[in-house]
Amino acid sequence: MTYIRNIYILIIALCLTGISVTQAQPPASDLESLEERAFKQAAAFVNPSIVRIETVGGQERVGKILTGTGPTSGVIVSRDGLIISSAFNFIGKPSSILVTLPDGRRFPAQVVATDHLKMLTLLKIEAQNLPVPLAVPENELQVGMWSIALGRTFDLDQPSISVGIVSALERIWGKAIQTDAKISPINYGGPLVDINGRLMGILVPLSPGATGETAGVEWYDSGIGFAIPMYDVLKIIPRLNTGKDLHPGLLGITMTGKGDLSSNMKLDRVRYGSPAQVAGVKTGDTLTRLDGKPVNMHSQVKQVLMSKYAGEAVSLTVTREGAKEPLTFKTTLVEKLVPFESGFLGVLPQRESKTETKPGVGVRFVFSKSAAANAGLKPKDRILEFNKQKVASAEALALMVNHLRPGETATLLVSRDQKPLTVNVKLQATPNIVESSLPSQARPSRTAEENEQDKIKVGHFKDQLPGHEQSFWAYVPENYDPSYKYGLMVWIHPPGNTMESTVFKEWKSICEQRGIILVGPAAQDVIRWNRDEAEFVKEVVESMQTRYAIDAKRIFLVSHANGAEFVFQLAFKYRDLFRGVAVSDASLQDRPPETDPDYPLSLYFVLNANNPLNQLLQPRIEAIRKMNYPTVFQLLKDDRQAGQYLKQPQLEEIGRWADSLDRI
Repeated sequence: MTYIRNIYILIIALCLTGISVTQAQPPASDLESLEERAFKQAAAFVNPSIVRIETVGGQERVGKILTGTGPTSGVIVSRDGLIISSAFNFIGKPSSILVTLPDGRRFPAQVVATDHLKMLTLLKIEAQNLPVPLAVPENELQVGMWSIALGRTFDLDQPSISVGIVSALERIWGKAIQTDAKISPINYGGPLVDINGRLMGILVPLSPGATGETAGVEWYDSGIGFAIPMYDVLKIIPRLNTGKDLHPGLLGITMTGKGDLSSNMKLDRVRYGSPAQVAGVKTGDTLTRLDGKPVNMHSQVKQVLMSKYAGEAVSLTVTREGAKEPLTFKTTLVEKLVPFESGFLGVLPQRESKTETKPGVGVRFVFSKSAAANAGLKPKDRILEFNKQKVASAEALALMVNHLRPGETATLLVSRDQKPLTVNVKLQATPNIVESSLPSQARPSRTAEENEQDKIKVGHFKDQLPGHEQSFWAYVPENYDPSYKYGLMVWIHPPGNTMESTVFKEWKSICEQRGIILVGPAAQDVIRWNRDEAEFVKEVVESMQTRYAIDAKRIFLVSHANGAEFVFQLAFKYRDLFRGVAVSDASLQDRPPETDPDYPLSLYFVLNANNPLNQLLQPRIEAIRKMNYPTVFQLLKDDRQAGQYLKQPQLEEIGRWADSLDRI
């Protein structure tokens, strides 16, 4: 392979130098010299069009990403001063942008518009007769071609150079060229060029799974880099030059199967107010064609939709039960969807042991003033059917309710005192309060000696995961019974203090009363949590799930003061794992992601009203509620000193909140 590569470079280099390729092959040292010369000449060819970009002011940090103050790169795309760069370079919303040309001239730049789908930003400087580079035609791009990633740093004479090959085309759902050349932040916004110095594309950080301003940055210098093809960049520049931002287009559907390779094309949800719902598409339809193309897997749907902008039209063809022929709908994609909001029935399901096989779902508790209370449901009722569908489990009932919105109605078949009863309910919004009188549920109980005989570790102990130097502590109630599922509280200590003795002492009786296991991972350096330690916390939780009977609907995170920042990173990174977050004397600093119908998350904030800064956080909490996160907010006036942990009445309320995370 190396020999073939050298021959290829030799041919290019000889062509550039005018030497006949029929002459004898030079020694290896000469080959390397010619190879280096070819790369340098390609860089020199495009060099006049690469600019240095510097930003001043703005946010120093977006989430956990430092925006940085060093120079980045851009490429001239018009003779009259239009410059394209990566949107990542401007996520800090700088107060001013400076562009330096290779000849040393420096200009202030204005942001014209940003493409939030391809993560590009168009800038404008007041300059004329600028050099515009040549682009590689679309039909000439091939896997295996040499690719040279360039960037403009402090040296105006020569750009930075990283060499690789084109390792894939149409990556990131059809949006990007993939290269194994090492890409650093100084390259973002710079060009990816071929061996002749022609533009293949503009380098940007991207991720196949994540979205957002910082997605893909974690692959810095990993050998996996992406560039938006130049032929696509040239298509969007006229639209950006109008001054209007471009956004990804949203349709508002989800499918029943899970994973990109799933072939289950039945629509699990059609979001309320979405383009799909407005067009007439319904939950239960089966998608067969999208934009005129047949779709048989989820990945094919993503390939179509994730390259479209808001405002663009799309057609859907579906089959529908009862319809004789396929139905085709046309609609226009939008920038934002109406936030998801699940209907709320207002019951806590009876938690039954593994050996119980009663039909339907038992009602453990009815929330006051809820839909269930208004309809007359009572504790010890059993819900057998929901809208004429048999209810096999609490999970099944929750999913049925979750598919309806507040205000929609449902019919329940209930068994009361072994007699059938039909009840009509009008669902409500999930309440943002904690019930003051929520009794704990009676559950099986064992002695510590019985658990010891079965080699089940209970009580307060410390442990380590195999292969990890970090430790964690845990408390498992001594009367733990594996036939009953427990909640799991994950304590994330604030930087500088594990608070183990305090948390164990204050939470012990609550855990025993509410059926909760407590686990406290410890940061490797107690003075701070590193972003990379999220995986360790996840592994601790998964380890507890394998060792003990844990209810997946009642796994929640708790922290105090500065520990909240890491807690929210965990909650939003592992949406499928955590169902609640409770923090004291802290708030959510950044806007949370959109609510996820498949992974509901409840939030609890308690702040000390004696701190004037805390009172200013209430508008932020209200903004979170408007995104339809069920959010409890308590602003308490008490005599706690700064940094002191909560008192017992407030901890007991958090315990009741945690005990109701499986509400329906």
